[in-house]
Amino acid sequence: MTDSAPSYQLTLTDSFTRSLACAAISPGLRSILLFDTTPEVLGLTAEILTQMVAIVTGHPVISVTLATWEAEDDLWGRLGLSGDSGEQSFDWKPGLLTAGQNQSELRLVIIPDLTKLSLASARACVTLMGADVAHLERHGQQEFWQPNLCWLAGCASDQVGMVSPHLLDRFALRLSGQVEKTRDRVAEILEWIDLSPSPSTNKNSSLLLSPVRGEREGWTGEPDFSLERLRQPLQNSLRLHPTITAEATARILDYTSILEMFSPRREIALGRLALANARLEGVAEMRAKDVDAAAHLMGLKPIPQKTEDVSTESAEPVTPQFDQPETGEDKSTTTPSDSNPSEPATVRESVYESDEAEPLPPTRLLFNTAPVNPYPEDEAPVEREAASLQLPSRRFRSRAKAYGAIIGVEKAKTLQDLALVRTLLEAAKFQRIRHQSTGNGHQGLIVSPTDLHSYRRAPVAEQMLMLLLDHTCLRDCQWQDELLPYLSWAYVERASVCLIQVGAENAHHELRAQKIMAQSILVPRISAGIEAGWGKATPLAHGLDLALQTLRHALQHGRSTVQQAVLVVISDGRGNVPLTASRLGEITPPVGRKGVEDALQVAERIRGLDNVKVVLLNPQPKQYQDLPLELANVMGAAVVSIPPLQEMEVE
Repeated sequence: MTDSAPSYQLTLTDSFTRSLACAAISPGLRSILLFDTTPEVLGLTAEILTQMVAIVTGHPVISVTLATWEAEDDLWGRLGLSGDSGEQSFDWKPGLLTAGQNQSELRLVIIPDLTKLSLASARACVTLMGADVAHLERHGQQEFWQPNLCWLAGCASDQVGMVSPHLLDRFALRLSGQVEKTRDRVAEILEWIDLSPSPSTNKNSSLLLSPVRGEREGWTGEPDFSLERLRQPLQNSLRLHPTITAEATARILDYTSILEMFSPRREIALGRLALANARLEGVAEMRAKDVDAAAHLMGLKPIPQKTEDVSTESAEPVTPQFDQPETGEDKSTTTPSDSNPSEPATVRESVYESDEAEPLPPTRLLFNTAPVNPYPEDEAPVEREAASLQLPSRRFRSRAKAYGAIIGVEKAKTLQDLALVRTLLEAAKFQRIRHQSTGNGHQGLIVSPTDLHSYRRAPVAEQMLMLLLDHTCLRDCQWQDELLPYLSWAYVERASVCLIQVGAENAHHELRAQKIMAQSILVPRISAGIEAGWGKATPLAHGLDLALQTLRHALQHGRSTVQQAVLVVISDGRGNVPLTASRLGEITPPVGRKGVEDALQVAERIRGLDNVKVVLLNPQPKQYQDLPLELANVMGAAVVSIPPLQEMEVE
């Protein structure tokens, strides 16, 4: 390993760095979304973007991180106790997105994972991102200001279906940049226990950056990049204001017209990126080739170049090539072309010789970028509600105890659901001052009402749709139309969904039923589970037992209790696998009616559950037509008949 870190000169030939430079000089592009990134890459990108924006604006940039627990008070501000000794006891505490609103400081808002953003933060992003003016009317405060924010978020491309389309549409620049990493776990462990043969090696990172030429270096320290070569181009671009030609405008429309979804923000983003790229090039007007270069930076599919003297059949897609950085190689001569070996070599002499004869070090590749689809939400499956920025309406009064998974802590408003550890830690900060102020020799822990903190919990669905689907009885009936009203009810009520598959073709074990849980009916696993084919065995008793245990846990256990559940069963009642065989994973003959009897016994226990509405969709089998009715009678379920396929064809 080498003892010192190599220096990485960032240049505008890298498409990722060039895109960040365009965002730095154009405020309309300062909402950046990185796909399939890592925390290390996101932090490195934030550092580079911070330095670029500081060079352009001449002011320091403050970083703010939005996690998963921020509420309205944290983002917009709240009333708090004043620390002054004056008469005023309360004063206004600005939030993360409103602090310094009347000053010249710029804030870089970093969102590590867009899919885990809290609902309050998502609303704030939609309100402030790209807005010219922001208004605040909260707790008696009436203010308005021009947002001075820069946004940088990360998101997995296969999870964009979980994000609101209004929020995704606000991100003007979509990028994908990765730092090449190689980890030597043995060397890291030896360094950690101080047994490494090279103790001078940096122990804080395991990034291995590969240069453009040569083999991969063995340095494992933090990347030492420099923006000095970008300072002058960034500052020069601020003095340029290129005009936009008509052909450039038509070229923008050519790119956006082939996209599957239309959004005026996409046209504006492409135009702004092309204009910013033209300013970096130092040209007086923005032409069609600048739009092609911007489309290449964004990752849009290339389209044929339109020319007047060349037919459209021979037109080829254009891939822009940016100017390469200077290196220490001699470029005074060029080799003959391979296509015409008889052509003599062309000699190019420089107009003048530079006084600086020292060659520049070879440029090292910091980011490895590959063209990706900048708008994956056009093809991604939808996993969100239609009004994903709104809280679901509640039909039941919340009980005294808290509910939902713990996602953070907040100042306590009541004495319920207190976060004891956070409360004790908050009180421990001021024990010395409080003991001195009391003066009575009190040695115990003094807790003030301002120390009290309670848990912040995620909202949970109050209703559940449980679907028990016997795939072996779905061959000869039109069950989709009868099931659709219950799926629509789950969508409208934002109910959680539990799918229990009985006799599915893709079951992990054919003698057992399997369960799929989801927060919404829109999760692709639910639709894929419903459309699964039929298998050979029918472990109906095990499926009903899974439904019984899941309903008991949801209705009676824990803080995240469901207030109402709807159980929809589609089965012909012909269970041919006993419950014991499902639990053991093997069948002990003879079986006989044991599978049916076990199913009826479990179904009778479901009938005793409160706040459960049971519906059985009867496929009307040709054999043993009384079994579905007997199963419904034992469960106390309402029966809805499913018409056979023959009747549907006649109609």
